[in-house]
Amino acid sequence: MVTVRLHYQDKTLTGIESRGHACFSYRGNDVVCAAVSVLMQALILGLEEVAEVQGLSVESDRRVPVIRVMWPVSEQEKISLLTETTALSLKQIAQENPKYVKISTEEISNDQKV
Repeated sequence: MVTVRLHYQDKTLTGIESRGHACFSYRGNDVVCAAVSVLMQALILGLEEVAEVQGLSVESDRRVPVIRVMWPVSEQEKISLLTETTALSLKQIAQENPKYVKISTEEISNDQKV
């Protein structure tokens, strides 16, 4: 199962993490996993190349697999359309595929902020 965690600070989205494999189909043919991966990669490209977000943190590990993207609250105004659309899209995938994708939220305290 893919678990997606939406990170919030003061009710503002500040990060998204996807972890695991959907197991919808065989590796390489898993459209649910591919959908989540494409959204996460598009988010990273948009934040890095289009919005040029300062203080962006991107971590990935194909062995797990995990992709974790975090950004400062201060950048949210210029990137909210991208980040909120990504979160909404991931929620839609989870709603349509509840056996394969789970969404959770985490409130980050001020001492944990990026």
